[in-house]
Amino acid sequence: MTFEQDKTVAAPDTLPAVLPLVVGIGGTIGGVSSTERALRIALDAVEKQGYRTQMFGGADMARLPLYDPKATTRTADEQAFVEAVRGASAVIIASPGYHGSISGVVKNALDLLEETARDERPYLADMPVGLIATAYGWQATGSTIAALRSIVHALRGWPTPFAAAINTQVTKFDDEGGASDPAVVEQLRLVGRQVARFAPLSEPAN
Repeated sequence: MTFEQDKTVAAPDTLPAVLPLVVGIGGTIGGVSSTERALRIALDAVEKQGYRTQMFGGADMARLPLYDPKATTRTADEQAFVEAVRGASAVIIASPGYHGSISGVVKNALDLLEETARDERPYLADMPVGLIATAYGWQATGSTIAALRSIVHALRGWPTPFAAAINTQVTKFDDEGGASDPAVVEQLRLVGRQVARFAPLSEPAN
């Protein structure tokens, strides 16, 4: 199977005056992980379409306190995360598969989007959302993608058609933005290209 069919982008004269922002959310708290490297490849593909990106990796999410819906104030890191998503036209979420589902640190970040519940555009409403799952084995990749799709639907977002499921037992990432399997790199780029294609259709909240 090839992934060449989704490389079409809008002509330069049809792009909006202010390029859409695509926010990447993903990683682990144990340093730069395979999940974070996979997300970076997808975001690089978005940037090659001429769009802006902002990434919240494992280190960024590790600074977010456990979400407390009753808290009356938010930390600077929490505010920065929420404001970035508010200003985004699309999101890419990448999570490792932990015991058959998404990681706690990714879920905690997504829970923080409850802060947007009363916005004109709440949560991820009407936003295209690209999905990536990594796991040490195939079993958890499928269930993690399914969990991400369910969460995005609950947040009123639109999961893009293709999601990348990566078995890190057989695919290794390097520090130069590549991977041992070129097909995996192409799958991640496809996630980015699909998000970039739909991003201009979504209006940011601010």
